[in-house]
Amino acid sequence: MNITVYGIRAVADGAEAEISIELRSGEQTQTIKGLVSASMLGELGFGSRIGTIFEIDRKTCDAVLRSMKLHSAIKKGISLLGYSKSTKRAMKQKLTRKGYPADIAEEAAEFLALRGYIREYDDAEIYAENLANRKFYGKNRIKKELFAKGFESDAISSALDTLDVDFAEICAKRLKNMGGIAVFEQKEAKNKIIASLMRYGFSYDDIKNAKELLRDEE
Repeated sequence: MNITVYGIRAVADGAEAEISIELRSGEQTQTIKGLVSASMLGELGFGSRIGTIFEIDRKTCDAVLRSMKLHSAIKKGISLLGYSKSTKRAMKQKLTRKGYPADIAEEAAEFLALRGYIREYDDAEIYAENLANRKFYGKNRIKKELFAKGFESDAISSALDTLDVDFAEICAKRLKNMGGIAVFEQKEAKNKIIASLMRYGFSYDDIKNAKELLRDEE
């Protein structure tokens, strides 16, 4: 098989390059066109070959085609982030559903995180604060929700460590909405309330301290 690069054209004011490749095997000819970033063009060793025609081997051709797919995945990822924030794990899943190979999707998600398009640590902190202060969730429930959203373990740990809230106070707010400490007067109701509060992520200590806070208010 003969593989010829018969056109490299700078586009997007030089930020990208369109590469045209012709693959010939006997009488069969296939033409492939795709975009790569300027940095990818340099990594391929084609930076000084814009406007020239030259032959490449199969290994180099595979590298070019992979760069085209990766560049496309990165652009698709940036487009998706224009609609909503994402974690690296969620971005990989989204790109895979769009038809990109798993390794390409993973590398694109990593690129977006390294370049600051995905701000997982900052987003985890903001999301944790909202869950605590607006939804009145306890620490364990917040951790579970962050994991479900696709945040990495380190980002979750960091968000919980920097979360400046008193979970006993938050538990007291939720307990107020559930009827206050009066609900503890009956054993059956008490057990249900404790089980419910624990599902919301509060510990036994949080619940105990929340009851004391409500008693002090009476």
